[in-house]
Amino acid sequence: MPYFLPRYPGHELGKLAPHDAAKRVRGLADKGDALCEEIFRVQAHALGLFFDEMVNTFDPDALIVGGGALEASQEFQKWFMTEIRVGMPNQREEQVGIPIYVIPNGDTAGARGAAIEAAKLAKQSGLM
Repeated sequence: MPYFLPRYPGHELGKLAPHDAAKRVRGLADKGDALCEEIFRVQAHALGLFFDEMVNTFDPDALIVGGGALEASQEFQKWFMTEIRVGMPNQREEQVGIPIYVIPNGDTAGARGAAIEAAKLAKQSGLM
C-alpha cells in the first residue's frame, strides 16, 4: 500500500494504521474501489508470471489459486482470475487452455491440507 496510497491522495485507507488498512483492502476491492483493485491487479499479474514459470517448468494439467484474497464475491473472483490470465505471457498452443481453479477454504486451505496429510501419515504409521 505504501506504493499506491500516494497515487490516491485523501483515500480512506491513508487515514488508518497500515495494519488496519491492509485488512480492508479485499473488501474495498470487492466493492470496486480503484486503489484496492489496482493492488489486486498487480498481485494477479505477478501470479500470472509465476504461473507461466510453473507451466514451462512442470507442464501441469491445472493451476490452483487460493487464500483469503479470494474470499470475495464470485464477480471479484472471476475478475481476479481474468487478471491472472492477462498477466501470463503468451503460451504455447498446448498451454493456452490450462484451467485455473479457485481452491476452497481461503486462508485455511494450506493448514487443512497439511492436517489431512498428517492424519494419513499417522494412520499409515499405526499411530492412529
